[in-house]
Amino acid sequence: MQIELCLFSPFNLPVLENSTRIELCSNYNEGGLSPSFNSFLKCKSHYFNAIYVIVRPRGGDFCYSDEEFEFMKNEILEFKEKGADGIVLGVLHKDGSVDKVRTTELVQLASPLPVTFHRAFDMSINLSKSLEAIIETGCTTVLSSGGHANVEQGFETLVQLHKQANGRIEIMPGGGVSINNVLKFITAGFKAIHLSSKKVQISQMEYRANLSMTTSPSISSFNYIGVDFEKLKLFTSYVHENQNI
Repeated sequence: MQIELCLFSPFNLPVLENSTRIELCSNYNEGGLSPSFNSFLKCKSHYFNAIYVIVRPRGGDFCYSDEEFEFMKNEILEFKEKGADGIVLGVLHKDGSVDKVRTTELVQLASPLPVTFHRAFDMSINLSKSLEAIIETGCTTVLSSGGHANVEQGFETLVQLHKQANGRIEIMPGGGVSINNVLKFITAGFKAIHLSSKKVQISQMEYRANLSMTTSPSISSFNYIGVDFEKLKLFTSYVHENQNI
């Protein structure tokens, strides 16, 4: 099974097995945005692992202006030139359907790199129709929680999507994946899985001003998201031990 680690920072990088793929992004609190080119280059110099890069110019919805779309095109070309191994993206129409024309254009621009359609898919109006549209664009993978808050709740839908795809595209469960639930995805026949293995990194600041620098009091102005190395190691070992059952 292909394990894909969602990585939000180029600092304090974990030790990874060579088979683990990286999805590099930034800004955990907005669901993942495009990383900086320096972040990508730092990871590229540190790892021999495949690195897929998310191309998402802003938070919020996935219906982009012409200006934002041109920005995405430029980012794809830049990351492609700098050695990215794959691109992750998602574009929707106002009505919640997949924007096939724009997605196809981006897929062709990224070629020959593989393209994953991210969880914008879960925000679409009809998952079954969206899957067929994405297949037509030439994307190689769909990242999904089954249209639910997490993969536990979306399991049955993910199984249905996996059957519908019938080998035409990879359905990669993501969103709440852990060592406690991955076995049922292995057993159901999924060949790829996505996780962040995240933990809260506690700030080293001794003085903490009674002031928030974030958009919400629930988002810390001191702590930040990192990778739980031990949890990731245990997860990887567990998958390798059980993937051929």
